[in-house]
Amino acid sequence: MNNYNPYKDFTDRLKILISKHPHLITTTLSNIFTMRLIGNKTHGDLAEIAIAEFINQYMYDFRSIHVGKDLYRAKSKEEDIKIINEITKAEFPVSLKAYGDGPLQLSTDKNFRMFPRL
Repeated sequence: MNNYNPYKDFTDRLKILISKHPHLITTTLSNIFTMRLIGNKTHGDLAEIAIAEFINQYMYDFRSIHVGKDLYRAKSKEEDIKIINEITKAEFPVSLKAYGDGPLQLSTDKNFRMFPRL
């Protein structure tokens, strides 16, 4: 029985990257949260694009595609980013939400499974 979990693999690798190079995520998130001064909608859209590009630029074994705008317009799903493991070819969706005055919420579903890992 294969217990491979592509989401856990991704979050484990993200944790290693951030522990070795914290300035990369700090800079990325600082830019995102600075946009909150302009407005939540701008901040949320920027978060989707910035995190997708962060993955593409710094997580060499992963590729991400920003699908939020297309899926939102189609009213088909709430996911914002599709992540692909370039080695295993496993794919999974990630949803980024920035509601109200609270923190940026990263999750793979409505149970916010990614947020506690930040």
